[in-house]
Amino acid sequence: MVKVIGLAFISASFLCAQSPNISGVWKADLQKSKIAGPPIKGYTAIIEQKPEVFNRRTGEKALAITETAAVTGEHGQFRSVLTFFESDKPVVRPYEGIPTRLTGVAEGNTITVNGDVAGSTRTFKRTYELSNNGQTLTINAVATNHDKERQSTYVLTKQPDSAGEALRAPEKTAEQGFKNVKTALKTLPESQFIDQMRYMAWSLGKDCEFCHVQGHFDSDDKKEKRTARKMIEMAESIDQNHFEGHPEVRCFTCHQQHPHPLSYPLFPDQIKQQQTATARAR
Repeated sequence: MVKVIGLAFISASFLCAQSPNISGVWKADLQKSKIAGPPIKGYTAIIEQKPEVFNRRTGEKALAITETAAVTGEHGQFRSVLTFFESDKPVVRPYEGIPTRLTGVAEGNTITVNGDVAGSTRTFKRTYELSNNGQTLTINAVATNHDKERQSTYVLTKQPDSAGEALRAPEKTAEQGFKNVKTALKTLPESQFIDQMRYMAWSLGKDCEFCHVQGHFDSDDKKEKRTARKMIEMAESIDQNHFEGHPEVRCFTCHQQHPHPLSYPLFPDQIKQQQTATARAR
């Protein structure tokens, strides 16, 4: 028994030894960072590293790295979570609500995660580079979509653990943070609610304005939004009654990136027509 425990400890230690220790609370130095998109007022991240089961079938473990980030901008704070394994074996996990194939590789004082977003041309690469003194973490992020690149560099400095208290605190729920949220999704934290909205748009192959009035997301004027509410209730009911509450039936189950569920697969000429229409819409 002692031998087994010893081997498990050595195995866990070995896993941790593969990566630089980037765990802790980090805050962006906005003067040194170059961040694409609208200006932000702050970026704080909590990074955790710990061995977890990588393959549930075999029980294989790998080092799981989770970055929980809070970006403060003109319209308040938004949180996001990225979890990947240090392994060249791809794992599909949701990122910003959308299924994403992730791999992670450590080399020297850097960790690199590559992501391919399912059903799209979107990819991203994030490289975490730790300084020799362990007090500065530089994240180089490159996002690609339709051969267009968007690059950002975040220069983060190590903070005391207490600096992460605000990020560890519970978020407001969707019904507290947004207007006119009526479905069961209203109890989700704000960031998870936004991820669900992204997932729905991805599942239907549409953007937010397919269901929402641009600039007035709380409006009920569009019938698509009213239909979406019924579909959310339908999926919730199926999962509760047939899958013990587990989210087995979701938007993609039926829509598969079409605005209306298909009763049969598309014919080759229909696929070409759809591809042409999508290319013109870009």
